[in-house]
Amino acid sequence: MRFDDIKESALMAFDTLRANKLRSALTILGVSVGVVTIIFMVSIIQGLNKAFADQIESLGSNTIFVSKFEPSFGRPPGPEEIHRKDLTMDDAEALRNEAPSIAGVSPIYRMLAATVRYQEKQTDTPILFGVTPYYEFVQSQYVAGGRFISDVDMQDRSNVVIIGVDVKQALFPYEDAVDKEVRINGNPFRVIGVMEPLGNFFGQSRDNSIFIPITTFHKYYPDQPFPEVVFFVIVRPVSRAFVKSAMDEITDILRRRRRLAPGDRNNFGISSQDSLLDVYNQLTGATALVLTSISFVALMIGGIGVMNIMLVSVTERTKEIGVRKAVGATKLNILSQFLIEAVVLTAIGGFAGLVVGEIASLLMNKYSPLPAYVPLWAIGVGVGISASVGIIFGLWPAWKAARLNPIDALRWE
Repeated sequence: MRFDDIKESALMAFDTLRANKLRSALTILGVSVGVVTIIFMVSIIQGLNKAFADQIESLGSNTIFVSKFEPSFGRPPGPEEIHRKDLTMDDAEALRNEAPSIAGVSPIYRMLAATVRYQEKQTDTPILFGVTPYYEFVQSQYVAGGRFISDVDMQDRSNVVIIGVDVKQALFPYEDAVDKEVRINGNPFRVIGVMEPLGNFFGQSRDNSIFIPITTFHKYYPDQPFPEVVFFVIVRPVSRAFVKSAMDEITDILRRRRRLAPGDRNNFGISSQDSLLDVYNQLTGATALVLTSISFVALMIGGIGVMNIMLVSVTERTKEIGVRKAVGATKLNILSQFLIEAVVLTAIGGFAGLVVGEIASLLMNKYSPLPAYVPLWAIGVGVGISASVGIIFGLWPAWKAARLNPIDALRWE
């Protein structure tokens, strides 16, 4: 077909749509609902994916997490994982000394909640971390004022503490916190620093934290069981290019230290940003599949409406088809006319659905806790799918019109 033929068919399609406004509007509405469903679904999934990726990125650009538990989201550790042999400080030291792809290792003890008191002020929610001087470098998290834990603090098991911004605001809203004495679970500690703001991680403030030397943590909490206290190791590779080799080296070292036979399964967990994202994508894949199925069901309903309207249109214009064939129109001309009409119908519905879906996503992003993000490719997919619906569901009516016998069509009343 020539471009002029396509242009003429498109103009005729618009004329037909204008002549049947209500019928065309109802058909467009059916397609629009399907496209809105797709855009809304994509915006929610992409928004969640982007938010999760940003949260993982905020933990550090190249960090690797090592613990006795498998990486998971929303799934508590199973009995087998809980009863695994704990990692130790010696394991962390072995990683630091034996893995050439590792730039830094930070062993950490975490207590879920501690009571911190200063004079008449008290906060009961901070997370207590026992850390080493390597924490700042490995995590790329630094003090905003004062200093961090030193090797001397570690050797002396000193009662010193670095507090997060939230704890500072709760206990020292109008004064400098450095060199003040606080009590952590009843024990006296001297504040030596205040951490820089760290932001949130999945709705939980990372600034509601306090940090003490890991040797001091051992002094006061030597045998606290899971889940009150958790031990894990954070590793920083030499660069992002060394993440895979660092994970392989960690696996080899820990398997050797934990005396695992060649065929034995790992009794520890290792996760990087990429592996955490893979686990997350696996968990959300089923949800995405269900939402996609719902979207295509909505589009199919819209497509059935398009086919129904186009079949009615062919019946109503049977005599017009006979006249056009009588003056020289070919089967291809008739086929393209009705097919283009169906595509124009669904394309308008798709564009309307894109606009409504984009507005709904913006409103959700602004007024609800669920993030929503519409990527550029989703807009192209929405337009392409709506046009495809026109082709698929408009093909049979167009083919039926093209096969009409001109003599029978001219006799149609």
